[in-house]
Amino acid sequence: MQIAPFAYLLLLGVYLVGEPFLPGWSLRLLDNLLNAPLYVTVGLLGAGRMLKLCSWFRTACLLPFTTRVEGYVDSFVYTFTQNEVMVVNSLVGILFISFVFFSIRHFFYGRAER
Repeated sequence: MQIAPFAYLLLLGVYLVGEPFLPGWSLRLLDNLLNAPLYVTVGLLGAGRMLKLCSWFRTACLLPFTTRVEGYVDSFVYTFTQNEVMVVNSLVGILFISFVFFSIRHFFYGRAER
C-alpha cells in the first residue's frame, strides 16, 4: 500500500520519458493502462490518511495530476505542437523519476544516526 503510488509514479515517469520512442499502438495501450481514475487517487489518499502516512505519500498520489493539467491546457488554453507535447511530457517524466529517486534517498538514507 505504501509503495503503490511511488511504483506507479516511476512507471508513469519512464513511460513519459520513453514516449517519443514508442510506436503508436503501444502509446494507446499504455495511455489506457496508466490512466489512473480520480477515485483511485481519492482512495489512496484516504487510506494514507487512515494509516497516517507522510506528505511524501500524499505528494506521490497527487503528482500524476500534472499530466491532466497539461492536457487541459493543451485542449482549452493553448494548443501545443507535437514537439512541445513531447518536451513537456519528457520534463514531467524526469520530474516524476527524480521525485521517486529523492523519496527513496529520503526514506533509506535520510534518517542516518549522527
